[in-house]
Amino acid sequence: MTFNVGDKVKFLNDVGGGIITKIKQQLAFIETGDGFEIPTPFSELIKDDQDKFGEIKQDTFVSIKSNLKQNVAQPIPTNPHGYREEKIENFDDKWTDSADENELITTENSTLSIVLGLVPINQTDVMEPDFQVYLISDCAYRMLYTFSVVKDNFVYGRKAGMVEEDAKVLLLSFNMTELKQIQSFKINCVFYKKGIFLPHEPIIYEYKVDALSMVDPAHWLENDYFDEKAIIVNITEMSLIYEIERMVTETEDKFIIQKKRKGTLPKKQPLNPIMNSEIEEVDLHIEQLTDNFSGLSNSEIMDIQMSKFSIALEGAIRNNVKKIVFIHGVGNGKLKYEIRKTLDSKYPKLHYQDASFMEYGYGATMVMIK
Repeated sequence: MTFNVGDKVKFLNDVGGGIITKIKQQLAFIETGDGFEIPTPFSELIKDDQDKFGEIKQDTFVSIKSNLKQNVAQPIPTNPHGYREEKIENFDDKWTDSADENELITTENSTLSIVLGLVPINQTDVMEPDFQVYLISDCAYRMLYTFSVVKDNFVYGRKAGMVEEDAKVLLLSFNMTELKQIQSFKINCVFYKKGIFLPHEPIIYEYKVDALSMVDPAHWLENDYFDEKAIIVNITEMSLIYEIERMVTETEDKFIIQKKRKGTLPKKQPLNPIMNSEIEEVDLHIEQLTDNFSGLSNSEIMDIQMSKFSIALEGAIRNNVKKIVFIHGVGNGKLKYEIRKTLDSKYPKLHYQDASFMEYGYGATMVMIK
């Protein structure tokens, strides 16, 4: 099939498509509806007018364990990492043959392990590496998923499909220019098996994209899933942490509301750093910093909170305060992340840790100045 610049095409093994903007060697550069330009081999494209409406194409799965799925199709030469791939032509029949209706439920076959892998493709170019994003089911569960990107506070659906047990699927590839425009990746997962199994709640996970951190080779680790070093995120563990933090926050909020209703909540007295050189407490909740915040954007609120953080920390250092506690709450974790990133970059000699759980829950960071 011949392709030319300007042709409208669809991806053969992926959802969506776009218009060919340029052709280089055996690659066509496809501009999608959200402005991304994706280099794609001709073998993975089909002209839009030849595709049938509503046709569903099977995802291509990549095995991550050499001792699994021995009866698979031959490797596809265009696979960028050379992993063994297979296509499921008749899912129901194949699964029925391999399923064990009488399989016992054990800890090993009932534990979830879902991983997000970000693989730097051209690792020699440290400043501008391209990344491939993989979703991995490192367990005995099959997984239905949706994958979206958040850009300019809008959510763009990019891919949906199914990942087999102990397998991985390539979601998308991004260059650094694209990653700098993306706020986060959103992933929804639903888990199931054939026959009797221990059910798990669906997972909704959002990975905050930090392009500057991603290009740091210190974050690229040896791993069990790729030959290359990669950024590995255990979605199962992270979502569990977020759920615990959410439950703690809800419990704290209920406690505060009850205390306020009873009128027994003691008023906090601001500490004078000169009078008390042991510890200082700074509440960074926006309602404690300004009376009129209803019209502020999220970025404006963050600027006010980080400004207060910097001023308070510098003051504590000048006044020889030994410890200072910043109350940032749990929320979506953005303020806590910005505080700790600033401490790591601008105050590398200072040590910090989570403040007392009994006093602050998960919502405060203590900085040790002396």
